[in-house]
Amino acid sequence: MELALIRRVLSLLCLVLGSAGPVAAQQAPEHSAPSGRALDEQVATIGHRLAVANLAWCQDAQWLPGVTLGVEDPGIATRLGRRELRLTVLALARDGPASQAGLAPDEVVESANGMPLPTASQAANGAFVGVEQARETFEAAFADGRAVLGLRRGAASRTLAVRAERGCTSRFLILPSRQRNAFANGRSVQITSRLAEEARREDELAAVLAHEFAHHVLRHRARLDAAGVERGLLGNFGRNARLIRETEEEADRLSVWLLARAGYDPAAAVRFWSWFGRRGFNMLGSPTHGGWRGRVARMEAEIAAMRAAGANGRPAFLPPAG
Repeated sequence: MELALIRRVLSLLCLVLGSAGPVAAQQAPEHSAPSGRALDEQVATIGHRLAVANLAWCQDAQWLPGVTLGVEDPGIATRLGRRELRLTVLALARDGPASQAGLAPDEVVESANGMPLPTASQAANGAFVGVEQARETFEAAFADGRAVLGLRRGAASRTLAVRAERGCTSRFLILPSRQRNAFANGRSVQITSRLAEEARREDELAAVLAHEFAHHVLRHRARLDAAGVERGLLGNFGRNARLIRETEEEADRLSVWLLARAGYDPAAAVRFWSWFGRRGFNMLGSPTHGGWRGRVARMEAEIAAMRAAGANGRPAFLPPAG
């Protein structure tokens, strides 16, 4: 299966403009950045860890099997005489529930709890239709924390029982793009392939994702919508810019707490943003995000406050979980 095509499908499915702006991460020593399958697995792993470890701080929760679903190559379906496209396993969180149960990448997910999984199709304009419904059906199958999946690889089929872990409601996806950016739309956290590839360590990639995930935990999209804030070009001016920047600063601050609770080094956020800014990618910042030096100083101050608060500390701006 062609991974670039799968990622295009996911981006068409989930691309919604939202708050943007990376942070930083922790884990292994510096290395050449992974790509393709390894990068999909890394994002799935980081996302699952963040969502499960920070459950107590989230207002929305669901059962998470640790699976990222993609779509089969349309060319394969055509050669088999089919127009419908089936969902497949794109990536698994390392040591997550589905991985431990024995689910494998590239397996086709045909059913969940005996119910056929909806298929997708490719429209004349190249867009994919029905993928969101299939993904929602898959997630709903884990409503009680467990699902029996009907799987196929080539001519071989099997069933597999998978248990899930309770975590915050969020998906973590890679968006194919040569831009350096990340987004949160209230449901999905997305990072562009270029930015993901440039993160020098797993903990720094986790920091980028943690900043976007913080927007979900803090329900920033709903807050901005309720305040009538305009996005896009108008978001860079006046009241719109001021309110968006408040959410970005909160996400910077909360991200280091989320990293620490997931077992990552919160100082990775400082390392990533310092490196990112010194390379000139965010020298002056923007009306909604500010320059990198200010962001680094804000994260350093929050790390100090977090350490002073101790193991049971909690940021004052964090709303109570639902």
